[in-house]
Amino acid sequence: MAMRRFNRLFILISIIVFSLTIIIRAESPKSTPYGDPHAVRGGQLNLHTSAFPKSFNGFTTASADTMAVFGLVYDTLLEIHPVTLEYEPLIAKTWNISDDKKVFTFTIDPRAKWADGKPITAADVKFTYDVIMNPQNLTSVMRLYYGRIKEPEIINQYTIKFTAKTIHFKNLEALAGLNIIPKHLFEGKDFNKSFNMSLPAGSGPYILSEVKEGRYFVLTRRKNYWADQLPQHRGMYNFEKIKFKVMDQNVAFEAFKKGEFDIYDEITPKRWVTETNIERFQKNWIVKQKIFNYSPQGFLGLAINMRRPLFKDIRVRQALCHLFDRKTLIAKMRYNESRPLLSYWPSLYSNQENANQMIDYNPVKAKELLQEAGFTRLDKDGYLIDKTGKRFEFTILHYSDNWEKYLTPYVESCKQVGIKVNLELLSWATFQKKMEEYSFDVAVAGWTGQLFDDPEQLWYSKHADEIGGTNYPG
Repeated sequence: MAMRRFNRLFILISIIVFSLTIIIRAESPKSTPYGDPHAVRGGQLNLHTSAFPKSFNGFTTASADTMAVFGLVYDTLLEIHPVTLEYEPLIAKTWNISDDKKVFTFTIDPRAKWADGKPITAADVKFTYDVIMNPQNLTSVMRLYYGRIKEPEIINQYTIKFTAKTIHFKNLEALAGLNIIPKHLFEGKDFNKSFNMSLPAGSGPYILSEVKEGRYFVLTRRKNYWADQLPQHRGMYNFEKIKFKVMDQNVAFEAFKKGEFDIYDEITPKRWVTETNIERFQKNWIVKQKIFNYSPQGFLGLAINMRRPLFKDIRVRQALCHLFDRKTLIAKMRYNESRPLLSYWPSLYSNQENANQMIDYNPVKAKELLQEAGFTRLDKDGYLIDKTGKRFEFTILHYSDNWEKYLTPYVESCKQVGIKVNLELLSWATFQKKMEEYSFDVAVAGWTGQLFDDPEQLWYSKHADEIGGTNYPG
């Protein structure tokens, strides 16, 4: 029951560069600028976000806004060229991988400095690893990747060696993309609580300069960013300030048309198709443009919590899928701007013909499956009951009024076969907490795409009960 997310309309290539790659190099090729070397610095970029982050700590919270902020405040060991997908030096100026692919040695650039002028050292790198691996910290998702790596060994002030427990294709990516935090500013503080609404200035191009909880937050460009001198950074990080203002998606669109925001990423197909035929768009005062790129896409759908006894039987889950009319939803509500998926992870099977068959809308088949699963009787209100007399009833959690229009037809479809479905609207903060604790029956959920697909974190059953993880279905 998943739909691919309507393509987001922009990537701030001048702000964020992701540290992911498939090419292993001991040293960087001659770097070319990521941005336009002639770009003029200055000004403020005004953006909108629909929900205020629960925390700005990127090690404990994995929301998109949190990771964007955290990545601009704290640099990684390496970064990736957005076109060539080759590693480039950042905090680490050189790196080496042993012949057996288990030992990774990084040498830190002595020019690399924290915002307060102190040098970034191997001790900071080891401290970062130790924070992630500390079981007292809410970093279970991070531990999935760094748990494959033994405790690092400091060789000298600027050199550190990591040894993998086993060979895994994600090991280099994980180490290269590690956001290094300053030991002298984080040590001795409660990592789970002290860095939720503020972040110490780090090694990145921006600082988190202002936070009005629930309303907005501001990033300010550092004047003394050490990596400005790197060749690939010419033309990068040009805005003096980046302001994210929290606003409901519908209200934000009206504010955007009045000039309150500089960019608006539209994710509602109806608005994209029907509400942009006005003078501002016709005269190109506002530029409406679909942007196609190779960035991995995520998808939206319903997460069925298999920890609940009601959903342990696969026939029950299959029946629920057969009751979801995706074809009609996409045509009438998504204006054919979405497409149904054959798999939670379609890119893993893209080269296989007919790898998965589409689960079609089929209430008759759903009834058959439910009967096979033991739901053969109805109560006085016309709802299915199991052999103990318990009604087939569950609640779908969601966090936006926009979800009601998509879910209401599904509620009615389930009712027609004797299933009672309730909808519960929660605040974003409460919704996140419920998801992290797996305290839900069914919930709307979004899964982000990855440059190099690794289903383990999201779907491997051994991670199903890790509180704060992302294996929502279990």
